[in-house]
Amino acid sequence: MLITILGPDGTGKTTLAKGLAKDTKGLEYFYFGGSNESREYQFFENFIKSDLKNIFLRVIRKFLRVINDLYVYQIAKKSNFISDRCPIDNYIITKVQGRRIRFYYYFILMLSPNPDCVILLTGDAEVIYKRKEELSVDEINNYIKFYKKYLDAKGINYMIVNTVENDIDKTLKIAKNKLEFQLNER
Repeated sequence: MLITILGPDGTGKTTLAKGLAKDTKGLEYFYFGGSNESREYQFFENFIKSDLKNIFLRVIRKFLRVINDLYVYQIAKKSNFISDRCPIDNYIITKVQGRRIRFYYYFILMLSPNPDCVILLTGDAEVIYKRKEELSVDEINNYIKFYKKYLDAKGINYMIVNTVENDIDKTLKIAKNKLEFQLNER
């Protein structure tokens, strides 16, 4: 089973995912985000993490990342993973930014199975902005809007947790209850 944490920067995705993996028996943490340095790869890790200037080699690197991601999805069918981000996140980021590369990520989404469950972290955009000051208030609101729209359109099972109204302990408790229900249903 693959459970994914999504939300704008500053909502606590990494903290929640790592906390749930630590507190939930049989749940492994995996980072699916865009940072090559923070990710672990089963195949071609040195090449993927190398500094590539050549556009052709960068395209190959993207392809190899997809292969690694699909491998993780296959493993997730046999065990339980909690991921900090997933390919949905790359698509939403490029959509909010209005970048044409979003069509590439949409194609990747067509190849990738959907997560079994998503925990979408939200909250007051002004407060989230002040946590990291990486995204504008408008971008934060757009991320939340596009995540909901995408998850609803694809019929992906998700729950929303407001990390502004709930501190990390309360957020962990809410998410853990949902996860235990999901894992027991499996």
